[in-house]
Amino acid sequence: MLKRNDKTFAIACLAPALILYILFFVFPALSALYVSLTDWSGFTPNLEFIGLRNFQELFTDEHFWKVVMRNTLGIIFIGGAIIFALAFLISAILSSGIKSKRLLRSIVFFPNIINPIGLAVMWSFIYERDSGLLNNFLKAIGLGTLTRTWAAPDRLFWSLLAALIWIYAGFFVVILMAGFDRIPNDVIESAKIEGANDARIFFSIKVPMIWDVLTMAIALWGIMAIKEFAFLYSWGGGQAMPPEGAQNLAVYMYVMAFGTREPVYRMGYSTAMGVVMLMMVILIVLLVRSLMRRESVEY
Repeated sequence: MLKRNDKTFAIACLAPALILYILFFVFPALSALYVSLTDWSGFTPNLEFIGLRNFQELFTDEHFWKVVMRNTLGIIFIGGAIIFALAFLISAILSSGIKSKRLLRSIVFFPNIINPIGLAVMWSFIYERDSGLLNNFLKAIGLGTLTRTWAAPDRLFWSLLAALIWIYAGFFVVILMAGFDRIPNDVIESAKIEGANDARIFFSIKVPMIWDVLTMAIALWGIMAIKEFAFLYSWGGGQAMPPEGAQNLAVYMYVMAFGTREPVYRMGYSTAMGVVMLMMVILIVLLVRSLMRRESVEY
């Protein structure tokens, strides 16, 4: 039990952080909720209260559902499934005792330290039809019939999704490897003495022992996927409206708020999308925690 003086000291220590949290998170969140109920350009002092009309328009906007939300959910679930499959595969290889593990881990993490604008420019050269790296590589190995216009409207989303997978797979490899590195060697050695092979050790011992890390990583990916902006927006190159394959919730919200070459300034409508984004983040976190709940593993 804390004594009265201890409680006073604890409150005094926590008060500054609580004040900052209320000032920079709770208050802006509540303000955004109010703005989502208004018709506001963002540049006038008067906000016209219109109730739920922004949300009504949002939920009847075919473009929002057929393009924006389709792309957003595709990044979350399809991209997430491939990213974690690759992360598990690479982590299994790196945690098997391979030499130069730290060097290889640094190499797969490398895309995460490059500016997203630079990554967008690089991938635009990779996907360029006539002189791009991908098509030239296919021609060089005798697969010229597979060359495509990778940035064509019907392929752009999948091309950008492949780039996002390349970017983020290494990030989650590092997170999973941090969990694998904390597993005591005695547990692994005991399993080997009992005759367990590497695959059995990985899935039956290593993965259960980093379940809390895996849960956190999946939730983190959900949040990152919903908020993904810089790479996709940079691909648009400042167009009045980025191509449909590069439109997700964050990009479309920004364009509706500020526009690019053609101002939009629908701050109330875009803030309604921000409220939807917040609800999606909360739902993703709760869903992951619910599906991944299990008894803790002690060692």
